[in-house]
Amino acid sequence: MRTRLVLLLLSAGCGGSGPVSPAAQAEADAIWSERCANCHGPRGMGDGPGAAALPTKPRVLADSTWQSQVTDEHIATVITDGGKVLGLDSNMAANPDLKAKPEVLRGLVLKVRSLTP
Repeated sequence: MRTRLVLLLLSAGCGGSGPVSPAAQAEADAIWSERCANCHGPRGMGDGPGAAALPTKPRVLADSTWQSQVTDEHIATVITDGGKVLGLDSNMAANPDLKAKPEVLRGLVLKVRSLTP
């Protein structure tokens, strides 16, 4: 998995989205642990401890079919604007503070992209 993350970090610099520094990725990983894993689970399986109380279970982010059908921009929008804005579940909270941290946001998108079952 570490190799895949390194490849994703390198490819991010080639796709126009800009590179993600180790410090920004570390902040993104901390945000994942603090804000996202509670519902999505540490590996993105939708099985975090907070998921049990939700009426609609969180998306399984590690699903390869979903991963192949969604853009990085869509993932970033859901992260910053929340689910309701895109017609998704309103329990997916918005994180508007990350709009001011584009490199950290890219790191979170890379984190989502690195998830595997």
